[in-house]
Amino acid sequence: MFSEGSSSVHYAILGPLRLVVNGEPRTIRSRNLSIILTTLLVKAGSIVTVDDLIGEVWAQPPARARDAIYVHISKLRQQLGDKSQGEVIWSQFPGYLMNLHGEQLDLQLFHRHRIDGHRDMVNGDYRSAARDWKSGLSLCRGTLLGGAYSGPILGGFDSWLQQSRADCIELTAWSQLSAGLCHEAIDFLSLHLMQHPLNEILYQQLMLAFFLSRHRAQSLRVFHRACRTLADELGINPGGDLRMTQDIVLADDIARAKRAITTAVASRVSDLQPPAELPRHPHFVG
Repeated sequence: MFSEGSSSVHYAILGPLRLVVNGEPRTIRSRNLSIILTTLLVKAGSIVTVDDLIGEVWAQPPARARDAIYVHISKLRQQLGDKSQGEVIWSQFPGYLMNLHGEQLDLQLFHRHRIDGHRDMVNGDYRSAARDWKSGLSLCRGTLLGGAYSGPILGGFDSWLQQSRADCIELTAWSQLSAGLCHEAIDFLSLHLMQHPLNEILYQQLMLAFFLSRHRAQSLRVFHRACRTLADELGINPGGDLRMTQDIVLADDIARAKRAITTAVASRVSDLQPPAELPRHPHFVG
């Protein structure tokens, strides 16, 4: 999962906090320590002020909140094997900075998979793109810290994470459809629609996957399922893309279905516009 680096600590924050120190999994049971470490990792490479950390840990800070932050940072350094008190967590006025070496953080790997997926889609290598997006998706393990946070930095990051996960699901399916991997797309989309039953794009993609697999009746069943779910849960009718896909299936127009996929992929690729190369310390900017 992680590449070798100069540090013996690896971190995973795209879900519940995980870390491995000197090859051994280590659990941080304290909510406050978990929030502080995750905040520093989310903003890796940037200074996080003591006031920011206070705002992440407490909705109503205690009287000696700043002193408590200093104690928590000291405890974190001990848990991370930071004997020099600055090798991992640097003291930088007016707060602290998380120092990473190589790809210690799953967010860095996630960012790399997104860049690779975009590049492969631009180059028309849709099978590789599907693998790239799925690899990124596999790093997203659920809600940040299991939802045990309340501050603006982590709240903003978790919103970004959930949207990025949804993007990876959609882009994986578009890549599979573009590569002609319709049966693989059916299995993939059936699983994720159970988790995201209000996502119209996933219904559209599943309709196209069934249709291009020559299962027209099943494709239309997906459309009617989408109509019922959207009406029951949101009180709305399906959008234009879903209605267009229904027309394609009813007309049995294979060429139009393939054009719809090509158009959707071209639109998503132009919207992504990732950086040309991986930053040394990619981080979310809240």
